Amino acid sequence: MAFVHDPFSMDGPGESLLMDWGTPDANETVHAYIVKKRPRDRVLHTFTFPVKRGVWYYIGAHKWNVKDLFEVWPTLGDRAKEVVTGKLQRRCNRRLSQEDIVEMIQDGRLQQFCIGVSSYEGGNVVQ
Repeated sequence: MAFVHDPFSMDGPGESLLMDWGTPDANETVHAYIVKKRPRDRVLHTFTFPVKRGVWYYIGAHKWNVKDLFEVWPTLGDRAKEVVTGKLQRRCNRRLSQEDIVEMIQDGRLQQFCIGVSSYEGGNVVQ
C-alpha cells in the first residue's frame, strides 16, 4: 500500500505524475523501496490525502514507476513557487521559512522526486 499526503500531481493520458521535493536521503529511500524492494510487483493500493478536503481517498491499484523528469522548479512562475514552498513549509510544521525552502531547492538540499502511477486492473496496466 501507498499513502500519499497532499501530493503535487499532474494528470496525463495513461498515467499521472506524483512529484515532491525531499532530501537526497529521503528520495533514495523511496526510490529503493519502489525499485529494489518491489522489482517485479510495483502495483500498490494507493490512498491520497488532499489537505483541502481533509480525508483519505482510495484511488485504486496503481503501478508505480520512478520517473526521470526535467527539473520543474526553474519553469514555475512566482505564484506557483509560492504554492510549492507554502505546502512544503506546512509539511515541516513551519520549522523552515519559505525563503529557506527556496534556498534548499536551489542549492540541492531538497531535490525533486517524481513517480509515474498508472491504473492497474487484473494484471493489465490501463492506458
